[in-house]
Amino acid sequence: MGSRGRRLCRCVVLVAATLLMPFAGAGEPTILDHSSSAPGKRAPYQPEVYGSSPAAEQQAAAILLGWRSEPVSLPWTSLMLSMFVKHKIAPSRAARGSALMHVAMYDAFQMASDEPSRSLLVSAAAVQVLAYLFPAEEHGFDRVLASLVRQHPNDSLAPPVRQALELGRRVGQTSIARGEADGAARGWNGVRLEWYGEGRYYGPSAWAPTAPYFYYPPDEPFAPKWKTWFWQIDHRARPVPPAFSSARYLKDLQEVIDIQQTLTADQLRIAKFWVDGSGSMTPPGHWNQIGIELVRKARLDNQRTVALFAMLNIALADTFIAAWDVKYYYWTARPITMAKTVYGVDLKTAILTPPFPSYLSGHAAFSGAAATVLGDFFPQHKVALDAMAQEAAMSRLYGGIHFRHDNEDGLALGRAVAALTLRKLGRSP
Repeated sequence: MGSRGRRLCRCVVLVAATLLMPFAGAGEPTILDHSSSAPGKRAPYQPEVYGSSPAAEQQAAAILLGWRSEPVSLPWTSLMLSMFVKHKIAPSRAARGSALMHVAMYDAFQMASDEPSRSLLVSAAAVQVLAYLFPAEEHGFDRVLASLVRQHPNDSLAPPVRQALELGRRVGQTSIARGEADGAARGWNGVRLEWYGEGRYYGPSAWAPTAPYFYYPPDEPFAPKWKTWFWQIDHRARPVPPAFSSARYLKDLQEVIDIQQTLTADQLRIAKFWVDGSGSMTPPGHWNQIGIELVRKARLDNQRTVALFAMLNIALADTFIAAWDVKYYYWTARPITMAKTVYGVDLKTAILTPPFPSYLSGHAAFSGAAATVLGDFFPQHKVALDAMAQEAAMSRLYGGIHFRHDNEDGLALGRAVAALTLRKLGRSP
């Protein structure tokens, strides 16, 4: 038997062992339980079923090229970010979806038995979740994987390849099942928001739709009920904003007005750099891109990379839910509303005010969480990352859409969520 034949026989044994023992592989436990993983709704993956396309062939070639110099999961993270831009995904959905995808890739990596199967197993898991997140392109991702298999140095018809693809598919389906049960499907029913206004605060500092578009309904009011990964919503520990008309509140409101009236070129640059609005990678995506750049510079290995992005995106997903729990508990008005109410000032903000309550800043919370996770993996950059998080938080003050207390408490909440995530997954920030 030739060396290629021996290698394929060895792969058959190892991949079969992986299928029988789901927690074997890289030596780390999986995040989700795949022991009872079912085939799922989609048919078993068969590469020959999907026709090729120039776009799929090009994307597959780019992934293979990336694998020559960077961790196996990184090209899929980059592809996910490009989908965020293409489909103008909301930050809330970006945080949730990125966690589902990176947990799937992390688990797939742990369950692989050897290097030849690992890249395809991770890829198959990623493709499943991408198809779930972007259903309009479902079979486009299948074609990328089919093209990847055809261009892969292993024999695409060999049993180990098919078994790796099938196991990766099941890992992805487990992550999708988690997404189907997380509560994110609840929302606007076309007539009204089912619990919009239930128990909400009404008063002179209550949230109201803002100029210039007066978007309504507010964004993701059901998110406080979404299922978190690790963070537990504790009403007793919920951050508290300064009371309306208190000295702190009035001081922070006046600060927003003063800054907008004397905005410097550098402050405007910061506000626009971190705006991450519609059609961008979004705030969670922005921090994933920062993570990609750090991984490439440090030449991080496969295991640490999949762990980093799993922890980063779990922290971002939980931070979003925690922040929106605070927002929809207090329903606080934005500076543009309160400048008019309190001082009679028609505030002209540097960036567009988002359509949801002010306290606390989700952008600051995302940034505090991301900088904490990235700083744990790259301690040599911790000071710089913390400074970036501070700047990202301040960008919302410079933009005229948040108070200083929104930003400070948002940073603190994000850092707390990230610290818990790191501890839960075996690190001690």
